[in-house]
Amino acid sequence: MNQAAQTKQPLKLRSRLVSSHQINVTAGPVEEFSNQLDTAMAQAPALFKSAPSILDISECPTDFSEPALQERIAMCRKKGLVPFALTSTSSAHQALTTAVGFAWVEPKATRKASAQKETQPAIVQTKVISTPIRSGQQVYAKDANLLITSQVSAGAEVIADGNIHIMGTLRGRAIAGAQGLASSEIVCQVMQAELIAIAGNYIVQDDFPKGEGGARCYLDEQKLNIDYL
Repeated sequence: MNQAAQTKQPLKLRSRLVSSHQINVTAGPVEEFSNQLDTAMAQAPALFKSAPSILDISECPTDFSEPALQERIAMCRKKGLVPFALTSTSSAHQALTTAVGFAWVEPKATRKASAQKETQPAIVQTKVISTPIRSGQQVYAKDANLLITSQVSAGAEVIADGNIHIMGTLRGRAIAGAQGLASSEIVCQVMQAELIAIAGNYIVQDDFPKGEGGARCYLDEQKLNIDYL
């Protein structure tokens, strides 16, 4: 065995932000759950196709059974979703992660409570991109604002922990306040986005208010607003 084979590491640890959907799961009839999925996915089929998904089982009883959960996981996969993790406000549900082979994600309420104990650092840096963001590309401005002096194509995704300003057309997805900074904004010269999101609140193109041209997007009491300029 040569030296290269002996020293080669089998795993590589990399940090990357991956967008995921959070799906509420209830203990009612699985057909009811299926209908709820169909209603949500009909709003933006392309957005949900092969989408990584976290199943929120907070509304299920603490003795929610593994077979019942597996039934709902299978339903998600049948519809093209890719469930990979569970979350719940009840720690009693955490044992199900081992049973179904999923990861566990701390619920938002817990993360918010922890965040309140610490002062949210100010976003003072700005990442500047001067080239077009093409379909399939993802740009993430960690701990920074994001300024794009060109356009964002359909199928592309731009993410920032702070604000996002686009001096051209926004046709893809824009996610500001990725770590929960609710004061973040998204501003673009021409609004044709597939989706915009701020601090976990999102809206898809079909639900945008009527308007054209430039736009400013911001949160007001957890409601995502789009004001055309």
